[in-house]
Amino acid sequence: MKLARTLMAAAAALLAVPAGAQSPKMGEPTRNDYNAEVTFRMFTATCMRRLGKADDIMAWAKQVRLTAVNDPQALATFVGAAGTSAAQGSAKGGAWILPSPNDRKFTLSIRANTKTCAVWAEAGDPATAEYLFKKLIDDSKRPGTSVATDDDQSFATASGKSRLLTMSVTDASGEGYQFTFMGGDKSGTFFSGAPVQLSMQLTRLEAKKK
Repeated sequence: MKLARTLMAAAAALLAVPAGAQSPKMGEPTRNDYNAEVTFRMFTATCMRRLGKADDIMAWAKQVRLTAVNDPQALATFVGAAGTSAAQGSAKGGAWILPSPNDRKFTLSIRANTKTCAVWAEAGDPATAEYLFKKLIDDSKRPGTSVATDDDQSFATASGKSRLLTMSVTDASGEGYQFTFMGGDKSGTFFSGAPVQLSMQLTRLEAKKK
């Protein structure tokens, strides 16, 4: 799929520039947060590399023997309520702990029902992560490609300030991907009791029926 190749090329170009090495434009943050960079790298290496195909991602997680998340409360956060009673590897979704290059926790999940692939980070600078997220989408713009903002909001929760941004990238047929970014001003902002500050998510969009 041409659109998938374009997105992967955009991600590779972003990852080729080390954090802090670029001179940001006016209004752009300096990329200087390691955890945000790792979150983006893990997202591209898992969800994007496998084009958001839930079955392929779950098979890969089993193949490389990622540690499954089985705690019901954690599954409710990462997979959704429908996945709390599901066995790992079932059609309802699952969650796995990703190898961490430091002492922070990163989790990969397939959301129940929507089959959304998501990477979750315990901690990371939301401004850096959002910059990478939006730059990926912006750099994927090509003739014949439609980019839309489906949701864009900042709001306060009982735990702090949160950010939610959803954008879709589609071709003329309507086939493509929906990207979601979630960021909080501190870990646990989105989900009470769950150590999550950042999440990047990918959902496949099917072509529109004629």
